Amino acid sequence: MTIISENIIDTLLDSYADEKNYFSDLKTMAVEQPDLVAFIDQENYTLLTNEEQALMEYLTTVIYFSAKSVLGKNLIVRGKELEKAEEANWNIFNEAATKNFSKILDIFFENYRQEDLLAMVEDSIQQDDENFVTVVGREIIFVACKSIIDTVDGCN
Repeated sequence: MTIISENIIDTLLDSYADEKNYFSDLKTMAVEQPDLVAFIDQENYTLLTNEEQALMEYLTTVIYFSAKSVLGKNLIVRGKELEKAEEANWNIFNEAATKNFSKILDIFFENYRQEDLLAMVEDSIQQDDENFVTVVGREIIFVACKSIIDTVDGCN
């Protein structure tokens, strides 16, 4: 797959400043990608707060439509591929020699083709005074979004 650049991501994020654009894309994604929507709505994510669930939906929408804009065609995201990617990513996460979250993330960035998408996810889950993402939530959101990126990247 072609690399999705920061410019493409930023253009989409700018368009989502108008919430109508975001909600329109969210509806479109629900119709075009039922497996992807089911993946982010699955019971495994009951540990997420409502705000974290909304963030994961938002990030998924950005990932999907950024990829779709680069490819110029519909992607077919299959549930089995998402699950396989998620299992592989949790294995990497859990087998890391360190428990430092930032150092674990460094492992995922090594030689990763879709670095800009992954960086957007990482930036979105950083803890600061205004960020509502819990320690558990950031791990779940990162692994889920990394799995989505992997699957979307593997569609071509």
